[in-house]
Amino acid sequence: MHRTVLLNETIEGLNLNPKSLVVDCTFGGGGHSLEICKKYPGVKIIALDQDSSAFKNKKTDYKIIFHNENFRSIERVLEKEGIEQADGIIFDLGLSSDQLENSGRGFSFLKNEPLLMTLKANPTSSDLTAQDVVNTWSEKNLSDIIYGYGEEKFSRKIAKGMVDARQKAKIETTFDLVKIISGAVPGLYKRGRIHFATRTFQAIRIAVNDELGALAEGLDKGFKLLKIGGRMSVISFHSLEDRIIKRFFREKVAVGEARLINKKVILASDNEVKNNPRSRSAKLRILEKI
Repeated sequence: MHRTVLLNETIEGLNLNPKSLVVDCTFGGGGHSLEICKKYPGVKIIALDQDSSAFKNKKTDYKIIFHNENFRSIERVLEKEGIEQADGIIFDLGLSSDQLENSGRGFSFLKNEPLLMTLKANPTSSDLTAQDVVNTWSEKNLSDIIYGYGEEKFSRKIAKGMVDARQKAKIETTFDLVKIISGAVPGLYKRGRIHFATRTFQAIRIAVNDELGALAEGLDKGFKLLKIGGRMSVISFHSLEDRIIKRFFREKVAVGEARLINKKVILASDNEVKNNPRSRSAKLRILEKI
């Protein structure tokens, strides 16, 4: 079951009122949106998610309007709704537990699934997939993304393993990829605290969905759509995301367009980490437009 991380901290940081309009840029399991609606019944939510399956069975009595869109299209969504500005914007980055466990798209290295890794529930033939990446990209490009997006120290060996393997047979499933990674890294590394395939899977997923490019674009467009006094809460789960967010927030503060609500990053409490281990890596930053 998906548990929303830093739920109360994210919502309280937005400083909402019963008439606020909030854009939930990553609806996912709906935890933030539904909690906001419970606390402020008059609030209107515009909910975005690139994964259409996030909206299944999510009919509510609250004012939530769903859009199957990536958050880099936030300005188009609000224009479609006739909305010029928002009081609050939420980004809860990363994958939901539902996507990892139930999507069947190859996000998890613990299940044998087609190697897709696309956030779209029903990708078309024109959409980039993880199969395309591992079977057609050059060894250098593979090494660069695994190192750059996954911060994987054995990126070169893993990339060479992919190229060698695909010359014999197409790499089609998650277990195909796990086997290649396993053969490319030392035995001691495979016994480490973090699963040896974690960083490579993360890197390929980020590349397939252009997650870092979308984040930079979404932050910029979202900030422009905030009212003066409006706030943006952003939760990240790895250092590459947090670096982009931190830099963006600092730039807005430096030019006098915003102020930081939390000068130090907000982390999950010990109690939350105990009940939801996924929250251990979560970092929350909040910005107010001035």
